[in-house]
Amino acid sequence: MRKTKSIYRVFFALLIAWLVAGWAATRAFAEDFDGAEAPPATTTPSLIGNSTGFELETPAEAGAQPIPSSYVLPLPKPVPPFPILLNRAVRRYVSDFMTSPDQLQDTFDRSHPYLQDMVRVLRSYGLPDDLVYLAFAESEFSKEGQGPWQFTSETAKRYGLRIDDYVDERRDPVMSTKAAAEYLATLHDEAGDDWPMTLVAWNNGDRAINRYWSLRGHNMERFGSRLPRRTRGLMGRFMAVAYIAHHADSYGITPIKLDDPPAYQMLPVTAGTPLSRVALNHGTTLERLRELNPALLRDMVPPDEHSYSIRIPLESPDLHANAF
Repeated sequence: MRKTKSIYRVFFALLIAWLVAGWAATRAFAEDFDGAEAPPATTTPSLIGNSTGFELETPAEAGAQPIPSSYVLPLPKPVPPFPILLNRAVRRYVSDFMTSPDQLQDTFDRSHPYLQDMVRVLRSYGLPDDLVYLAFAESEFSKEGQGPWQFTSETAKRYGLRIDDYVDERRDPVMSTKAAAEYLATLHDEAGDDWPMTLVAWNNGDRAINRYWSLRGHNMERFGSRLPRRTRGLMGRFMAVAYIAHHADSYGITPIKLDDPPAYQMLPVTAGTPLSRVALNHGTTLERLRELNPALLRDMVPPDEHSYSIRIPLESPDLHANAF
């Protein structure tokens, strides 16, 4: 009996000692935590710098609040205009164009539905609006053959244009402008931001920059006769068209508006859908769809993709039905 009581006394003594030791350790830990310097209440906890990676798993779990920011996105920088020259050669091209003003007017009319989107693409690459008239100088804004920008198939594919039995995106004014803008922006950088030299490279290939490097700047005006005749012709036509567009009223041409909204909407259409069915569903004509979608080589949406976006005229009564 005495032995049992002795065991109980020893047990209770050990239990009390364990409880006292645990209380002391807890108090010491609390004193250490309270004594640590806490960050100000308004400071968002940092997840970088001296963090060990264990203090916070996510800002939300730490109660972090977003830091108010006074940063405002800057407005797009205005792009300097293309340096249009009205020298003797350009004046001669202006005169040539104005011998058939109706033909030039037809060219402007063909381009009107697409100009707003084309200029938007040029601006997105930091290119001057006037470069849209390079397509007029290249092809009189033709949507046939190699399209407005006259891309070779090799260059077109290099810049992401699709060419196959169903589609030739060189013929699409907006798609081909995206490729042209990327190419022109690249050449402009390589030409040391010299625009005339950029057009020389556009017409003669990338290597022409090194070949005609000495003609940069004012030397282009002085010694431009060293350029190939086709290049001088392209530059002269381009500047003449741009000059006429800027002074359309003076030449009896309908003023060119680069910011008019397009008269169509892009809608995805199921692969393989005949354009005649699209026209029927949207209250338009097959001829109108052909006109707005010159990249389509057949009267159908390409059958080898899930869908393909085509232009539907805005006057169509049902613009929100995009599945066929």
